[in-house]
Amino acid sequence: MVADVALADNRQLLGTYRDWDAFLLVKDNGEKICYIISIPKSSWPSTLRHGNPFLTVSNKPRRKIKNEVNFVVGYRFKKNSHVIMKVDKSRTFRLFTEGDGAWGDDVKADNAMTSAMMRGSNLVMSARSKRGNNTRYRFSLSGFTAAHNAITKACR
Repeated sequence: MVADVALADNRQLLGTYRDWDAFLLVKDNGEKICYIISIPKSSWPSTLRHGNPFLTVSNKPRRKIKNEVNFVVGYRFKKNSHVIMKVDKSRTFRLFTEGDGAWGDDVKADNAMTSAMMRGSNLVMSARSKRGNNTRYRFSLSGFTAAHNAITKACR
C-alpha cells in the first residue's frame, strides 16, 4: 500500500492494519509525529483524473495535537468550498478546504470524526474541484482502530 513510499525516508512503519498504515516520524529536533494513512477503495466519477488522494489522522504530542484529520486530493478544491465526510451513511462532518487539503474546524470536530471512524466500517468524502467537478472517494475503515491504537501508544 502506501508503506512502500514512506520507507524511502526517515519514517518508521509501526504496522499495517488491514486498510491503514501507521507511522512514526522523529524529526531532527526530536519532535515525534505519528499518523495513520489510507487511500480510497474507489473514486467517482471514474472519467476524471483524481490525483493521489489519501486520508490521514495525526498525533503531534509536542504541539498538543491529537486526532488531526487531513484529507488530501492532489488537485485544488473549489475556493471557499467544503468537503463532506459521511461515516456509514449516518454521521456527517464538514471539513474546510485550502489548496488540495481539507481539515476539521477544531479539536472537537477532529475528535468526533476520529471517534466515528473508530466505530464505522466505511466513509465517503465528497468534494468539488476548482474546475467545478463533484467528486467522491470511498475509504474502508477496516483496521482503523488498530492503526489508531498503534499511533496513540507510540506518540504519548
